[in-house]
Amino acid sequence: MISTRISELLAHDVGQLVLHGQTVHIVPENDDKAFDHVTTDSREVQESSIFVAIAGEHVDGHDFVADLPSSTLAVVDRAIEGAQCAQIIVQNTIKALGEIARLNISKRKALAARGLNEFTIIGITGSVGKTTTKDMLHAVLSRLAPTVAPQGSFNNDIGLPLTALKVNEKTRFFVAEMGASAVGEIEYLTTIAPPDISIVLKVGVAHLGGFGSVEAIRDAKSEIVRALSSSGVAVLNADDEYVRTMASMTKASSIIWFSRHSENEQPKPSVSGMVSSVILRGTDTIADSTNRPKFTVHLPDGTSFDLRLGMSGEHNVFNALAVLSVIYSLDIPEHIAASVLSQLATVSAHRMHIVPVNIDNKSFTLIDDSFNANPDSMHAGLTALSHYQADVPNTRRIAVLGSMLELGSSEDEKHRAIGAYAAQISDVVIAVGSQSDGTLMHLASCIAQGAQEEIDQTQHTAEVMVVNSPQEAQARVSQLAHEGHNTEKSNNTENTVVLLKGSHASGLSTLADIWLEHACVDANK
Repeated sequence: MISTRISELLAHDVGQLVLHGQTVHIVPENDDKAFDHVTTDSREVQESSIFVAIAGEHVDGHDFVADLPSSTLAVVDRAIEGAQCAQIIVQNTIKALGEIARLNISKRKALAARGLNEFTIIGITGSVGKTTTKDMLHAVLSRLAPTVAPQGSFNNDIGLPLTALKVNEKTRFFVAEMGASAVGEIEYLTTIAPPDISIVLKVGVAHLGGFGSVEAIRDAKSEIVRALSSSGVAVLNADDEYVRTMASMTKASSIIWFSRHSENEQPKPSVSGMVSSVILRGTDTIADSTNRPKFTVHLPDGTSFDLRLGMSGEHNVFNALAVLSVIYSLDIPEHIAASVLSQLATVSAHRMHIVPVNIDNKSFTLIDDSFNANPDSMHAGLTALSHYQADVPNTRRIAVLGSMLELGSSEDEKHRAIGAYAAQISDVVIAVGSQSDGTLMHLASCIAQGAQEEIDQTQHTAEVMVVNSPQEAQARVSQLAHEGHNTEKSNNTENTVVLLKGSHASGLSTLADIWLEHACVDANK
């Protein structure tokens, strides 16, 4: 964070100051202290910290203000008696956090405007792929200059401001992931971190229940390109019909499209004659035995090169093309990005992490993609399962699938469709529900129903089962791995491959953590 004084915070309409237990309107000179660190976790408070007290579901940060050292500043929604530190009282501490972050970014932009170190904000949104694209882009840009990007999926009204507050005088790039579960949320985030480059990956049906329609999701995602100025760059997925419509929604004078179609398969998307528009393509994708995709990149200048990703999953070709489009817009040599992407094997936790696991002398290969799930990412995860070790005879594939949430009135149908696809490519489909949550149990039953209907209508011979907890799923996988290990065809971890995929509420990421404690050498290396 760029050093900020109390007087600057108050001038930025953050709130009303309480010093020594008294409300003041003018900051005494000896109390106009500077701060260079912001946190919402009292355990992270250090000298010259601003502590923003947020009332969470289980813990209220206000409960810790009285114990803060006098050298800190607390942002609260009510005065805490007995506190030794200065307090700024606000109506909404989350909004105040956003205001402090906005001040930090505006100060960094002011430095750049004066010619003191360039600064570029790159915003990323989409129904799937945001975090992986963010991780890829961070890996590339941090090789070149100081780069700030969020941990995990810090992409909401708390996570993005906290990340923006890591920006300092030396930061060259800020990669800002922006998520939304309602219209207006991305628009708000762009007021904190106005993007110079905006990426839209895909408009899918995640959070469909909250938005009501795919068109509403499109409108929410489009807020990231509407925030661009005329000097901005929009990086858009030409293969998504909803993303294509965003070309007419931005003031950006430059659009870079990315596509997995060849020029003959898809015409160049049309835009206004006043807009510079080029397209970057990735074609001829093939995958190796660990499902790492290799493809040909066709740059807008007519040159091309082959790239094999270090990361597994054919769906990551789209994410890599988005990254390469940003690199192209920044006029960075593409070989730098290609080198990084070819070596980048893992990203944030629980996203296409592939490891051999040995637990209680039972072995299998785990594809951990358990961070969250929607129909698009679930389909991609299952496709990755089908491709992994595709050239190894007798490989057994087990899909351990949890529910997908916020899909609205079509949630049963979408779960049945995923179950049907799982039955097509898996030997065993384990649908994971919950003893205590009837909705999760019902949706697991829909997955199993779709799988069984697919089996009944085709020649597929998958085994389908419903379990009521991740622990029961663990026991079933352990039993299946034991059975496989004792067959003549199963003498190593390559013979049983297990995909973990489900919403956070399904608890599968907890199961992944247990298995990862028993991981062998990383299979991606």
